[in-house]
Amino acid sequence: MIKRIAVIAMMLALAIILSIIESFIPVFIPGFKLGLANMIILIMLYEFKSYEAFSVQILRILIQGLLRGTLFQPIFFMSLVGGILAFLVMWLFSRLKLFTPIGVSVIGAVFHSTGQILVAIVIMSTAAIAYYLPFIALLSVGSGILSGVIAYTYLKRSITARFIEVRKFKGQNVIKDEDSTETVE
Repeated sequence: MIKRIAVIAMMLALAIILSIIESFIPVFIPGFKLGLANMIILIMLYEFKSYEAFSVQILRILIQGLLRGTLFQPIFFMSLVGGILAFLVMWLFSRLKLFTPIGVSVIGAVFHSTGQILVAIVIMSTAAIAYYLPFIALLSVGSGILSGVIAYTYLKRSITARFIEVRKFKGQNVIKDEDSTETVE
């Protein structure tokens, strides 16, 4: 159990580090980021329990807000709502097993952007921001593919399984279901 907590803490740290690194990558589109931390959440959705992945997502957003000095500011709420919406959609599609992790990543990236735009509409009290959504969604497809390919490669190599017992990833599907009687600790 202690090893599992340590690995989850390392996944959280890695997600935070990737988020910080991507803030130094110049992207010339306002409000757009590559979403590199998304690949950690995606990996966790396939290898860990759902609540563990969700905890890492929420803690990453909170810690990121603290580190950047944006906690409880509009950008924080945009990140929080986008992150929660992306997580829920990726969780659903990873369980439906209709897509590979690459497809799940793309869907998550698009819904993350959608969540951010929805918060911006509420904060700025104008629906005009919605016109930005098709452009940001198109860019999200590219970043989702990038994150998905990296996560898929990681999952195929079963890197986390070298340290702790995780759900086994085989191609597109998960062999061991979270609701099964087998425990994954």
